Amino acid sequence: MQEDIAPYLNRLSNSVKERISAILIDEAAANVINEAFIFHFNDAASLDFQMYYVETISNRANFLGSERFFARFKKQYALQGIDNAYLDRLESEKLSIMSLVEQGDILKLYFDYFANAQIKHHDKSVSKNLGSFFSKFVHTFKPNDYCALDNPIKNYFGLKGESFYVAFLIVSNAYNNWVNEHSSIIDNIRTQLELDNIGKSFSPSFTNLKLLDLIFWYIANKLSKENPFNPELR
Repeated sequence: MQEDIAPYLNRLSNSVKERISAILIDEAAANVINEAFIFHFNDAASLDFQMYYVETISNRANFLGSERFFARFKKQYALQGIDNAYLDRLESEKLSIMSLVEQGDILKLYFDYFANAQIKHHDKSVSKNLGSFFSKFVHTFKPNDYCALDNPIKNYFGLKGESFYVAFLIVSNAYNNWVNEHSSIIDNIRTQLELDNIGKSFSPSFTNLKLLDLIFWYIANKLSKENPFNPELR
């Protein structure tokens, strides 16, 4: 059975890479990329978030030294349905959490803290999968390896039926492989970023995976707003 898993994941990863190429290997790609950067660095809410992102990305000292890191993280990433007791638990176990990140044991991190989080809902506790929270947290400290996946991007890449953890690995793998195979294109994308008067100051803090996230977040969310009744985009 195990020999069937890798080909399955590779096939999905290749499918994501094809979708990336369909957008970024095209004469119109420059327009899409430019639109995304104009939005991210001119929309007040997005620009505020990018500033927060730069403040926290790969910043171990900030993570361990902040008294309310997870509460602010939740707010900035607009993560829903998470109560203060759960955030307090994460806050109290920062050293263990960071140890798992630094060891590269994201599977244990996922199952210990995010796969079945106990969240207070009204007067009872419910088990909730916090895959989106997990992906964004892992990206914060492993920004060259993993993407900050959210549901619009997950669905855009045809992974709506996959678990969040599996989709996170698939898209992260696809992003990394695509970047390695198209270094000249990703260099051109970074050049476009650095031509933006505001965006250029963010370039040193933005990994190649972050650049792809910026573009496909914009595309996926734009499509979702234009087609609000299409279940594949929600």
